[in-house]
Amino acid sequence: MTARSSRLATRVVRAARSLPPGAGAPVVPPLVQSVAFAHGSAAEQDAVFANERPGYVYGRYGSPTTAALEAALADLDAADGAVCFATGMAAIHAYLTGCAVARGGRVVAQEDPYGATRAMLERLAREQGADVVFVDPTDMSAVVRALEERPTRVLYVESISNPLLRVTDIAALASLAHERGARLAVDATFASPVLTRPRELGADVVIHSLTKYVNGHGDAMGGSVAGPADVVAEMRDRAIVDGGYLPPHEAWLILRGLRTLELRVRRQCETALAVARHLASHPKIGRVHHPGLPSHPQHELARRQFGDAYGGVVSFALKRDTSDAAFRFLDTLELIASATTLGDLYSEILYPAMSSHRRMDPAERARLGISDGFLRLSCGIEDPADLIADVDAALERT
Repeated sequence: MTARSSRLATRVVRAARSLPPGAGAPVVPPLVQSVAFAHGSAAEQDAVFANERPGYVYGRYGSPTTAALEAALADLDAADGAVCFATGMAAIHAYLTGCAVARGGRVVAQEDPYGATRAMLERLAREQGADVVFVDPTDMSAVVRALEERPTRVLYVESISNPLLRVTDIAALASLAHERGARLAVDATFASPVLTRPRELGADVVIHSLTKYVNGHGDAMGGSVAGPADVVAEMRDRAIVDGGYLPPHEAWLILRGLRTLELRVRRQCETALAVARHLASHPKIGRVHHPGLPSHPQHELARRQFGDAYGGVVSFALKRDTSDAAFRFLDTLELIASATTLGDLYSEILYPAMSSHRRMDPAERARLGISDGFLRLSCGIEDPADLIADVDAALERT
């Protein structure tokens, strides 16, 4: 029985399973929101499953829309390939467990990364006996000691740390790692491909929380791991078996955001520098962290590594360095949203001790400089004068 002669119940179920033919390619990649993919024969389907021919079989194994995003990210990061995950933390977990911990490998990690990253590494050490050591990545002698203490598989750092905004010397760290048989993995979320492309500086693996600058619109979560072919193959297997693959709708939204990445980030960097300069002279601010300020310990490195842009985030501590003062400041802001993310079109401020670094031991937070009055401001694309006025008004009432 042909589809045309089928009864109504069959015809409505099978209606419009494919687009009608016609000339003209869409300028926006289509959203292919399909879990399963049909093939002309079982042999064709088997060849796709066996990776003997390109194609798609099931959403957890890959989708055309997500693959389009992966191809774009691999190109931006100068990598053999990229694999996308449902969140940035899923991407970090897949890489560190799949390419280091699972093989009994040692991880030397930055001591002041995103709070959830540190919490995950501490849990791997506690629950799985993973060999993890934390180090100040700006202290090269400390990095060398950590790498040489025992054979190390991965040196893991952030291009700009969250939230202290330390800048890591990617080229120098890559050399130190490679000379000692380790790979350098860089979480480049805060810098984005606009400021730096770590593989061009010698890094092996680049990780992004796509939720942040790459998407930039606050409406989709995702993460990616880009690197050499063996890493890509391991990440693909992890995404399939562990079920963390990025769904196509989120990939389509992130692709949408990616197109304006440079325009947004350039504006955000300019605004953040203006805000940082203003706060640096404000009597109610105790200290300001921003790589664009000459007072920043890695300012010259940032200038060499990033060029004329220094990131869209400003971190600062209130002169009255207490949680009460921080809460009052947050509650008084009118334009800037008190929200636990960054990199969006609109400005957002976060209190690390309450959110991103809540799991960290308070004494360790204090040692690193994440004090009770410490805040992280992600600048959007609003008028800088309006953001400064909002901050000033809140400081007057703090």
